[in-house]
Amino acid sequence: MRTTRRLEPVTVRLAPVHDGNRNEALSHLAALDHLNRMIAGFAAMVGHETRSSLVGIQGWSELIRDGGLSVEEIRSCASDIFDGAQRIEKLIGQMFDLNQLETRQVALRKRKVDLNAIATEVVAKHLARQPAPPIALQLDPAIPAVAGDPDRLAQAVDNFVAFARRKLTAASRVTITTELLGRRIRLGVRSDSMHAPSFDDWLFGRYERYEKRPSSIMGAGLGLAIARVIVELHDGRVSVERFADDSAELNLFIPVAPAGSGEVAEASPVA
Repeated sequence: MRTTRRLEPVTVRLAPVHDGNRNEALSHLAALDHLNRMIAGFAAMVGHETRSSLVGIQGWSELIRDGGLSVEEIRSCASDIFDGAQRIEKLIGQMFDLNQLETRQVALRKRKVDLNAIATEVVAKHLARQPAPPIALQLDPAIPAVAGDPDRLAQAVDNFVAFARRKLTAASRVTITTELLGRRIRLGVRSDSMHAPSFDDWLFGRYERYEKRPSSIMGAGLGLAIARVIVELHDGRVSVERFADDSAELNLFIPVAPAGSGEVAEASPVA
């Protein structure tokens, strides 16, 4: 037996749009537009950052599959495949790390930290991996300690140095400086191979305007975005300055630790 479904009546109510409703609607539209731009930027970032690695992995894999290579050639192809996979793995790790930092899912174990010691340690690690060109240290020995998580601050400084050393030549110069400015410590990483424009959100941003980045910045990953969030979690700020000699300097500013303070209370993550 066939059952006839009864249609329920639908009531539609129309109401005039008041200024308050209009402003709320515009606010929602702006939020949606921002979300759409973030999604587009995320797709552009993932596509660009992974494409070259995937193309390389595919190409070297085909050479091995097709045969005819010597043992040394196979070893070289395998090494290139491994490097490409590591770059993709690093990008995925950066995305998760950035999300955890932005959503406060990590705890900052704050204590008194010597930024000079962090800069020295970061430089030693970079020079161990890539000895030339050298990195000059111009550190003020009299700067006071800051209150922060030493591991996260070292990560921020490391990301600054990695970005500054992306496209080095034998004649390149990279210099790290520290100085006390009022109640904040400035740590700067300057390079003549870092042709960054004046400060703009996209340089330290996440995905929103990735497709508008100049080609010299493409492929840099999310290191600067992570550094920015880390510094802001320490009540600091970041900036970039361009000089007349076409060099640029990345700066972070961290508040001086309160006088007489020892261990600083741990910042609890948000559930």
